[in-house]
Amino acid sequence: MKRWKKMIRNCPYLVALFSIWMFLTIGGVGLLLYRDYGGMKWKTFLSNPFFALIMEEEMHESAVRTAGSEAETVMAHAANELAGSEAMKGAVLDRITGQDEKEAVKDDNEADKEGSGKDAEAKAKVRGKTFFDLYPPVETDSIYFEDVGKIALTTEYPYTKVEEGYFKDAAFLGDSRTIGIADYAGLDADFYCDNGMTIYKLLGEKGVTYQRTGEKVNLPEVLQQKKYGKIYIMLGMNELGYRNTGYFLEQYQAVLEQIRNWQPHAIIFIMANLHVSQTKNNIQTEFNNININAKNVAAASLADGVDIFYLDSNPLFTDQDGLLKEDLTFDGVHLYANNYPEWREFLMMHGVVKDDEKEDTNAPNSASNADNVDAAEDEDQIW
Repeated sequence: MKRWKKMIRNCPYLVALFSIWMFLTIGGVGLLLYRDYGGMKWKTFLSNPFFALIMEEEMHESAVRTAGSEAETVMAHAANELAGSEAMKGAVLDRITGQDEKEAVKDDNEADKEGSGKDAEAKAKVRGKTFFDLYPPVETDSIYFEDVGKIALTTEYPYTKVEEGYFKDAAFLGDSRTIGIADYAGLDADFYCDNGMTIYKLLGEKGVTYQRTGEKVNLPEVLQQKKYGKIYIMLGMNELGYRNTGYFLEQYQAVLEQIRNWQPHAIIFIMANLHVSQTKNNIQTEFNNININAKNVAAASLADGVDIFYLDSNPLFTDQDGLLKEDLTFDGVHLYANNYPEWREFLMMHGVVKDDEKEDTNAPNSASNADNVDAAEDEDQIW
């Protein structure tokens, strides 16, 4: 103890230095407590014991906090302005929408005032729609067809139930099953049809039989000379073994366009080919219902629901598997005579009535798109 006292008396400078360090330490602690630590940490103070350094760091952190606060204020102000802008935009849109709704109501009111004339006009502009039932297709390796995986349905349209007089200005074009309609359906119409007729030969130079007289006529000439209100076409059976469905579709479309050119006001009905019975349905050949269905789907795709309609009478005569019922046919292809009246009723339930006062704006054209495919007539013809 005496030794330490002696050292203190001999080292006044050491005592003075220790006292100063203690003063600064106690003073610094007091400052931190007074300033509520001011964001400082003990390690910061201990590493910077001088007040100048402490104040410098305090001022820096204070500036940072102030800048952050100002930035938040600016962002909040901007957000408020944006919200106000969006609100104003919404108000403008609401006003525009409200104005449009008022104008729509006004238009509806004006339309109501025009009466039944407008209603009749609107009804005349109704467009039908042809739908297709889908099913899983089967694989085929035929050069004539493939399974298209869908079945064409009768064009949906507000059809009119008509009387027998409706068919007085109608022409039926087709093959042997169209001859059956001519012979047994009892319709007063013109029938141009032959056994073995195809879409490729219909407008050809060799002509087609006019069933009223039994004479061959040149159909292009007939269609340019006589005006028909309805034209029914049922072809596709004798085309099953000639080229593929794509070619069939191209030729069918060409024939329709030519007939439309000659008969601009006629309603055209594309009639589905009837399926065959189980005994005739041979998937190993081209004569089967998959091929018939593919041809029907192709033809149905040409219906526009305005002046071209697709009519499928198969549901009248086929079973749940789409096969022609055996008790309705004598050869698996053609119907017994007593079944054609039911077909007639189907046609009478699907009448389309249109305005006959339209002006004829298309001049007749004597050209035929089918002349260059007459070679197909030498192919096998079974129906």
